Amino acid sequence: MSLTEIFNDSLKYPFSDMTKFCIIGIVMVVSSLGSLEIGNAIISSVLGIVAAVASIITSGYSVSVVKKALVKSDEIPDLDLRENIIDGLKMIVMLIVYYIIPIIITLIVAFATGFFNQYIEVATYASQYGSNFVNMVSEDLMMSLVSSAAITIIIGIILLVIFSLLFYMGICRLAKYNSLSEGADIPEAARDLKRIGIGKVIGWMILLFVIVAILTFIETFISSIPSVGILISAFLISNVDFSFSSNTFQSCKSHTRIPILEYLSA
Repeated sequence: MSLTEIFNDSLKYPFSDMTKFCIIGIVMVVSSLGSLEIGNAIISSVLGIVAAVASIITSGYSVSVVKKALVKSDEIPDLDLRENIIDGLKMIVMLIVYYIIPIIITLIVAFATGFFNQYIEVATYASQYGSNFVNMVSEDLMMSLVSSAAITIIIGIILLVIFSLLFYMGICRLAKYNSLSEGADIPEAARDLKRIGIGKVIGWMILLFVIVAILTFIETFISSIPSVGILISAFLISNVDFSFSSNTFQSCKSHTRIPILEYLSA
């Protein structure tokens, strides 16, 4: 199966069970309530909490999608609040475990290149001279700031890509073993990534990024509709985006016929 066929199948996946599509769509709507401008601090806080819980549920549900693939099923999983909340909390822990390392390394690089000191110095000129600060800052300082920022950003992006790949492997391990310790095992995730093929996974990520970017553009356009735009976008586009993205990288650890594995194992 070609990569294009894989993504075509994954785009059809959310609509294979319209009842479950609507249920997940409702959860996605609830998770978007925190974005609404209510004008009342108490109501906004309550909606924010409810939205946070719904977001945890959707994160956990994405693990359920992968678990279904591990038993060689194309069926969209049922919503199980208890299981989804537990898996969602595990996902939060994994996010911290996987991304704290690139964050720390990037901060170390920023300190080592002098980025923070240079930024503070330029910011001091900006606070003193306003928009005219550009004429007051020395060329050497500006060049140093630009170069240190460029080095920090490039290294940060590279680390982000690497650990995002590892995080995807970690999700597959979490689903397969139903264990947080297995999912957060970065060395094992790296070995899985090497076995599958880094180049293949990067190729998948690039195409996934393009499709998600298109869906995000549509989502932004719909969200601009007054009052109900955000809710409609969450029910339709966010739902499709979520289910599609989850489906494309599921079963990285199994030998099923689910789309992404057919490509990764080819």
